[in-house]
Amino acid sequence: MNNGAYMGQDGQTVAPKVQELLTKDLGAGPSVSFTIESVGVEGITAKSILKDMSTTFFGGKAKLLFTIHFDINQSRAMQLDAHMIQQGAGCALGSLAYATTVGKRVAGPVSLGDDGKFMGDAEAAGKLNARKDLLKKCDAFAVKKGGLAGFELKIDRILKIIPRENGAQVVAVTMPVSKSMGFSASLGAKEFLEMVALLESTL
Repeated sequence: MNNGAYMGQDGQTVAPKVQELLTKDLGAGPSVSFTIESVGVEGITAKSILKDMSTTFFGGKAKLLFTIHFDINQSRAMQLDAHMIQQGAGCALGSLAYATTVGKRVAGPVSLGDDGKFMGDAEAAGKLNARKDLLKKCDAFAVKKGGLAGFELKIDRILKIIPRENGAQVVAVTMPVSKSMGFSASLGAKEFLEMVALLESTL
């Protein structure tokens, strides 16, 4: 059974099990490597995808033990920070921060609001808000609460599109979802890629 909740708090033991869930989500093919990062005084690791954002990304009362940073090399390279939170003497998957780049440019930052609509750069937000199917997919991915059965958390909504030199960076945070009556879990990697493809085609 690999359901995202684990006995013990040793990152070297837990990380390969989380990697197994990630590769299951993505299917055969991608090369996935990981590093384990301890928590700094601010509760954020040095390489965190979210290090420049002021946010509650693993739940107000949850204690972040360590972050597993995944580099995923496939047709669209992306990164994942899996935040592992304390659960008694063990640990469980908390929030999941994804990042990747798209080839479309934006004039300024755009973010998904709590009302399920994009705000920020007017041109980009207008294009994105015109697609109801896109808004539905983004709203379902960038959740404000969720998590494994028995380990639900409330988090800040994060889905941002940030200008970069040759395009834009997409950063989004979601929560794991229990599957197979709690015997397995999904990290939402496939859903993230589907959402990003739709964002890129719309911009």
